[in-house]
Amino acid sequence: MDLKDLHWTTIAKMLALAGAGVVVVAAVVVWSGAYNVAASRDHLRFTTWLFEVIRERSIAVRSYLVKAPALDDEGMVRLGAGHFEGGCVPCHSRPGEEINAIVSGMLPPPPDLRAVGEHRSPEEIFWIVKHGMKYTGMPAWPSLRRDDEIWAVTAFLARLPDAADHYAELSGLTRSTLGDAPGELASSRALTQCARCHENERNGTNGDRVPRLAGQNEAYLLRSLREFAEQVRPSGAMEPVAGLLDDDERRRLASYYSALGPAAKEKSAPTDAEQIRRGQSIALRGIPQQQVPACMSCHAGRQSPQFPLIAGQHADYIKTQLHLWQQGGRRGTAYGRIMAVVAEALEPAQIEDVAAYFAAQSYGVASPATTAEAAQ
Repeated sequence: MDLKDLHWTTIAKMLALAGAGVVVVAAVVVWSGAYNVAASRDHLRFTTWLFEVIRERSIAVRSYLVKAPALDDEGMVRLGAGHFEGGCVPCHSRPGEEINAIVSGMLPPPPDLRAVGEHRSPEEIFWIVKHGMKYTGMPAWPSLRRDDEIWAVTAFLARLPDAADHYAELSGLTRSTLGDAPGELASSRALTQCARCHENERNGTNGDRVPRLAGQNEAYLLRSLREFAEQVRPSGAMEPVAGLLDDDERRRLASYYSALGPAAKEKSAPTDAEQIRRGQSIALRGIPQQQVPACMSCHAGRQSPQFPLIAGQHADYIKTQLHLWQQGGRRGTAYGRIMAVVAEALEPAQIEDVAAYFAAQSYGVASPATTAEAAQ
């Protein structure tokens, strides 16, 4: 039969019948249960091929517009290792260790990530960590508003396999010394998790992107833990930890860190005296023309205990949080909305200045000797 002799309506009917046949066959396959969904059996080759093509094209297209920041910062890699230990190890295991026998029975099994940086770009790694992947068991990051955390994990994964040799030290596994904790906390799994990143009686924080908690206001620490647990303060690292605690555990942790003496801070590279002076002016006088109040009007330690002490805090941590407020990532609470207005009024260079000033101060309270100088 010559197709040229067929009327278009006949061709349309033939195509409709063919389509209906495909639908009927598909329905029979689905409703009959003929396709074996057991993870103990591999997919059909065609199914595997199709899923892989769909996956790779989806990742390539959606990561195309992602712009990676500089990922060679040691503090970022260290923070990413800590996040990896807390969230990724249960399925992917630690670098150099065999995948857990139970999770290796998943279909597909979690991949060995030691060489992920060699065959995926940082942009692709970021997109996968942030959004996860359907039909693989790979979840999205617990808080999609914390790109800074996700980039830290990306920086760590991009550094593999080189970072694998130092994983225990990078992730904080070598830091668990809890001898001074009260009896109820000494054996606490929560405190063990905290000590990997935050201070303990022997060590400071595991890198400058982790906040200093020792000696911090107890009321502020308790409020922060509650906000993480209620998911009104976003953090893919802290929400799962705080969410597993009851309120008594949160109170004990807040009390422990508030009473803990700050560890000696390692000496940093010489700072720019002019930058410190500019940051000092912002901290003590504010920027009236930009409607930025003086930082120390709330954070000097003499106001409400709900305000954190920030003198002596790490510069990288302060900068990260101010940028997070600018991007709307910490607007979920009343206190967060107050700070968001302040942060949005700051220019990038001013954030650098004020962070450098506070990092140069003794921990807890800014040096009173600078007050008169800044007021001149």
